[in-house]
Amino acid sequence: MNFIKVFLIILTFCFAEANAVDYAKLINEDYKAYSDSLKNNITSFTYLDNDGSYKTYLLSSQESDNNNPIYQIGSVSKLFTAHALSHLVASGDLKLTTTVKELLPFLNFSDERIAKINLMQLANHTSGLPRLPINIFVGVSDSLQPYQNYTQSMLYNFLASYELVRDPGKSYEYSNLGYGLLGNILDTYLTKNKNTTLEKYIEKEIFDKTGMKDTKLELTDEQKKRLVQPYIENSPTPAWKFDVLKWAGAYYSTSTDLAKYLNQFVNKISVFDEKELEILRQITFEVNPNMRMSLGWHITPLGGNTVYWHNGNTYGNSAFVGFTSSGKFVAVLSNSSRILDSFAVDVLSNMK
Repeated sequence: MNFIKVFLIILTFCFAEANAVDYAKLINEDYKAYSDSLKNNITSFTYLDNDGSYKTYLLSSQESDNNNPIYQIGSVSKLFTAHALSHLVASGDLKLTTTVKELLPFLNFSDERIAKINLMQLANHTSGLPRLPINIFVGVSDSLQPYQNYTQSMLYNFLASYELVRDPGKSYEYSNLGYGLLGNILDTYLTKNKNTTLEKYIEKEIFDKTGMKDTKLELTDEQKKRLVQPYIENSPTPAWKFDVLKWAGAYYSTSTDLAKYLNQFVNKISVFDEKELEILRQITFEVNPNMRMSLGWHITPLGGNTVYWHNGNTYGNSAFVGFTSSGKFVAVLSNSSRILDSFAVDVLSNMK
């Protein structure tokens, strides 16, 4: 690595200089370990400081004048799908116990247990569905685009013939398929009953309320100029393209946008209704003594605190967001497939 260039963007004006320097040192040291041997890395790290301000560090192993980089955030996208569900439940439109068959009545299943899977089970990864459908690679012409050609008809055909290996609601198995199905169900419901799409609903109920202007499924021309090239180690790779499974991992965002979202969970005054936040945060399943699930969020102990977190990983991007019961948060995005969880969690665990 030739150098590490650190940019500090202060989003509010008053802060404790000594405290900022301490975090700068910690973040810089952890970044050195994370980015070792990466030649083209740009990592954006935003956190909530002790004075209540957001601070963003741009850490780079190369020269860059992109001060507000955009990344594909992978599975962090699931949080928005889960949040849309919580909003629909809070408003009385749906119930967490509403089943797949109730919302997709035109589908028939060889395994009737699939028909009885409910929305909560899709949102907390206890549906019994596998991580990916076995027919996802049928007709794949580009190995770097595993999701691009997976259509709604392929999803429905898979569900019609698949036999579950475990009963719904009994155990945790992380499922991109489950979240793709959840998003498809919500999109179908909203189109039929609200004359809108899930994409527009998420934009209205989440992004517009928080000012998340750079969080999109499709980027504008200006945003594309700020999109950071993804890398598998030091080899460039394209951002993933999605079809029906987009609700599991297709969103783009910035660390500052994600900070605006996380702040709604730790701020005493939130732009979101308390009922929808309560639905989002409630524990819905215990995976093991050290991990529980809410809707979308993984919940684990961390140094005397409880942390709600989610990560994301594509072939060329990594992401991590988390907030603690003590009111701290971090949002970290990287243009490397190298997983950055330990980097993010180390900083989060040192926040008092």
